[in-house]
Amino acid sequence: MIQRVSAYSDRLRIALLILNESYWSRRILHGIARYADVNGGWDFWLHPRGMEQPRRLPADWRGQGVISRISNEPLRQSIALHNLPTINVSWLGDHCARFPKVIADPLAAGQLASSFFVERGFEHIGYVGPPLYYGYQDVILPELTKTAENAGCRAYQFVPDPDVKQADFDFQRVRLVDWVRSLPKPVGIVAWHMIQAREIMLTCSAEGINVPNEVAVLAVENDPLVSQLSPIPVSYVEQRIERVGFESAQELQRLISGGKPRDKPLLIPPEGVVEMASTDTVFANDTLVQDAVAFIKQNCDVAINVSDLVQHLDVSRRSLEDRFRKVLKRSPAEEIRFTRVRILKNLLKTTDLTLVEISRQTGHSCEKSMLRFFKRMTGLTPGAYRQSHPQVPRDNDQEDSWD
Repeated sequence: MIQRVSAYSDRLRIALLILNESYWSRRILHGIARYADVNGGWDFWLHPRGMEQPRRLPADWRGQGVISRISNEPLRQSIALHNLPTINVSWLGDHCARFPKVIADPLAAGQLASSFFVERGFEHIGYVGPPLYYGYQDVILPELTKTAENAGCRAYQFVPDPDVKQADFDFQRVRLVDWVRSLPKPVGIVAWHMIQAREIMLTCSAEGINVPNEVAVLAVENDPLVSQLSPIPVSYVEQRIERVGFESAQELQRLISGGKPRDKPLLIPPEGVVEMASTDTVFANDTLVQDAVAFIKQNCDVAINVSDLVQHLDVSRRSLEDRFRKVLKRSPAEEIRFTRVRILKNLLKTTDLTLVEISRQTGHSCEKSMLRFFKRMTGLTPGAYRQSHPQVPRDNDQEDSWD
């Protein structure tokens, strides 16, 4: 018998059947723990397991609810036997009243990833989907393709070798090399997860293909360690995984209290794209535009304008405007504004600097100037943007709890 009595009789006893070997799953567990902590504490039954370990809820476990990554039928059946409120946090399977889902929104992630490359002037977008052995119905690809084609871009899908079942993506290396070679350049490639993104970059390095100027790489699923082990840091979609965990715990408590399951999955939209070196592309064969973009990035902490670009490049304003619109489909002034607002967003999301400090670091004359610029560009005040994009909680983070 594994049944045990909690030292705290009023605490909910919750079973967690979630992978703990991946960064994604551990962040879900962080979110669940955070919700439980601010709601009096829960007594967890945690089944430590990885991909190859048995997945089931023992028949003699007793508790009030379950949060699980329901990835196969034996696990589903072992949970169903208990007839307890259950939340499914996996993209696998369908949403239903018995196993309602709380998940990161995969369609929004596909749209965001594709839009990211479209907005940066890419005409070609590649996609490497989940390995076949994962068993996922790939809902990211259709949204990515639709977004690209609606913008007049072309999408390319990597088709893995169906006879290769190994988890190590290195076994697809030969086919991946041929695919990357065949793509028109420059191309932005969206990878299902960070392991694939790293493999793409290793392939490019071995083939003498420049990342990010010929091939830019963006991962849908983040893993900071794998990114650190890559040739250069990898950009990724910030999918607010801790929020998935937090909302799944909150939804479970609602069901335990007598609430009815939702008709549709509770989808947590992505926060945005975290830009790293793998997508820091300087476009085109036009060296003048390349130099201009590099100058804008190097001087993002001062209030440069188009006249500064003209003087630095020793070119006429009209010529600069024409070449920017031909290559990037936008003006030099728009490129300056977009670059400055991206930096502001990044500082607001990833630091706790005051608005005065941020305005000083980004070349604004004063805080009010920065406030006006940010609201004009985004429709939000910096404070509202920061509030809607909470920083990733740390183990010792005592910030508010998304309530």
